[in-house]
Amino acid sequence: MRCTIVDEQATKEQREALIALDSGQHGGTYWEIFAAVCPNLIETLLAPITLTVDREKRRATIRIPGIAESNVEPIKSPATGEEHRARIALPNGFEYKEAEMGNTVSCRVSAGDKLTFELKNTYAQLNAFDWSN
Repeated sequence: MRCTIVDEQATKEQREALIALDSGQHGGTYWEIFAAVCPNLIETLLAPITLTVDREKRRATIRIPGIAESNVEPIKSPATGEEHRARIALPNGFEYKEAEMGNTVSCRVSAGDKLTFELKNTYAQLNAFDWSN
């Protein structure tokens, strides 16, 4: 199940372009795979989106009021409680080249009865995407 969420500040043209991109209509390896793997689409939602990311510090938050909220922090050593750094390097990766690993402290999504879940203390990665194909 997938739901496209577009920031409410986007223009009509931007909204249409993002929805079309997400559907895989315009090609691009990543988008075609994404649309094929998640073919069941819920109606697009418009909402204010607040996103903060500091990949170097392995911290991120996203807030979409009434729909989603997530907090990412560094992985901590179970032995010392100190921050632990881990990376994935994919020099020839088609999605990204390097990702910082983190811990999703909490993630809550409530986008209707078909797309509602909550996660705690689970996998997170922060990376710069390269979807240029």
